[in-house]
Amino acid sequence: MKEQDDIDIICNGLLNDNGRQDELRLEQWSKDHPASRKLYDLLMHIKMPENIAEYAESLRESILTEVNTKIERSAFVIRVLRISAAAAVILLMIGTFSYLSYNAGYQKQNSQLVKLENPLGTQTSLTLPDGSRVTLNAGSTLSYPTAFTGKERKVFIEGEGFFEVKHDIKHPFVVKANDIYVRVLGTKFNVKAYSEESNIEVTLSEGRVEVSLENGISAVQMEPMDQVDFDKMKRIFTKKSVDVKNFTGWKDNRMYFNEETFETIARQLERKFNVRIHINSDRLKKTVFTGDFVRGENLDQILKVMTHDERINCKRDGDQIYIKEIK
Repeated sequence: MKEQDDIDIICNGLLNDNGRQDELRLEQWSKDHPASRKLYDLLMHIKMPENIAEYAESLRESILTEVNTKIERSAFVIRVLRISAAAAVILLMIGTFSYLSYNAGYQKQNSQLVKLENPLGTQTSLTLPDGSRVTLNAGSTLSYPTAFTGKERKVFIEGEGFFEVKHDIKHPFVVKANDIYVRVLGTKFNVKAYSEESNIEVTLSEGRVEVSLENGISAVQMEPMDQVDFDKMKRIFTKKSVDVKNFTGWKDNRMYFNEETFETIARQLERKFNVRIHINSDRLKKTVFTGDFVRGENLDQILKVMTHDERINCKRDGDQIYIKEIK
């Protein structure tokens, strides 16, 4: 094999232009020059993303077209230019891929998971990296990245939170609450998912959302005024229409109880006021109460209304509250 032919075939091999006969000749050349073959193999095994490879191919074609149409030089000069074109393409691919890899790695490294634990008796509002806002109820935990770098904007919640999601059609917003996922583009909704409760509630105020198990299993589409209840034990979804303010009023320091049991209400009061409520009878725990507290009433005022019945006795000792039924 002549030296000038060697250069042509090696160059064509790097540019994927060799035919079957040239491949056989290249194989013989590699046996004759084992040291040089190692460098050739290294270049051939560089794997590039598809979009970069396509751009590199178009660049190579433009370079070769420019050489063939505008430059009339000796065969030696053209060979050198073709090798330069191949080298330029390879260097461009390596450089671009290295930059993208570094940039993605930098973003990943600098996107750390933040865990915000909201204590009992407090309410917290925060703005996420994408501009979305979250109001966390008492006794809730929110985990979110310092930067959203993937295809989805995913956060994790335990407890209750009201979300006002910034619209971004290319990057859906996903809230994972226990076993369920709430997927949205831009909307306002409430998620209630305390670990000690047997169900998870998603209440939609504005927009549209989808609630499902992992990988979209049992997906339920929601519209404004819908509430989806997920039974953790039965693992089923139930959808109904509700008065949204009854389930989102907490963020405005308002409490609405509509035929809720004393036990359920007690748990909400414990979180809001950071107290411990003891109810001494199962019958009293299951007693149903309906009422609104929308004027910023304190705990004593709420308990006074709820235990107004002379058959109920309420005693407070610091942060411990004892409610018992008088027989």
